[in-house]
Parts: sequence; structure tokens; C-alpha cells
Amino acid sequence: MNKALNILIATGIFLSLSGCASIFGDKNRQVSVNSKPQGAKVYLNNQYMGVTPTNVTLNNIWSTNTVQVKMPNYEPVNTNIDSSFQPVGILNIFFWPGFIVDAVSGNMMKIPSESKNINVTFPYKA
Repeated sequence: MNKALNILIATGIFLSLSGCASIFGDKNRQVSVNSKPQGAKVYLNNQYMGVTPTNVTLNNIWSTNTVQVKMPNYEPVNTNIDSSFQPVGILNIFFWPGFIVDAVSGNMMKIPSESKNINVTFPYKA
């Protein structure tokens, strides 16, 4: 009986110290970047990330991130990615330390589904 009580208490402490969004929320911070034609340079917040097709991982979820796709002889294409509040974070009302965990980890915010894929088509060369 004592062992079962200890497990129950440990589980309760773990759950109260874990954020709801950290457990149940969308923690995917990857954005897929593609271009036609392929081979365009990709920058995240002015930092080179590779060439298309590629995936970039957003590190700062608390502010707007800018993905820029550059191809020689064409204007660069900029896409701003904003994050939004995860509704599951509302459950932190019942587990207030979880609010702090979610805020510090950034899991309180998520990337909207429509921002997870960037597809750029450069016009044909004349």
C-alpha cells in the first residue's frame, strides 16, 4: 500500500510540474521550405540555413520569424511566421507551475499549420 501511495504522489508531483502544452501540445517547430526550381538559398532571420528543399527549425517561438528564399536573378521572397497560443495551455489554470514550464520552454506557443510549409515558385527566365 505504501509503494502505491508513493507512486501516486510522485505522479501527482510530476503532472503538477509539467505544463499541459508541453505534454499535449504541438511542439513541432520545423518549417518545410521548397522552391521551383530547387536550389534556392534559404535564410531564417538573416542566417543561412541551406538550399531548397530543406527544413528549418524555429528557435525563437516568441517573436515573428522571417524565412527568406533567394534565387539568382530573382527578387527574394520573404515569409513571416507568427506563432499563436496553444489552447491546451488553458489547462495550466489547474496546474499553475505548468504555466511557468510552458512559458520557459516556449511550448505555450505553436506554429499555425498553414505556416509549416513554404512553397516558392520563381517565374521562368526570359
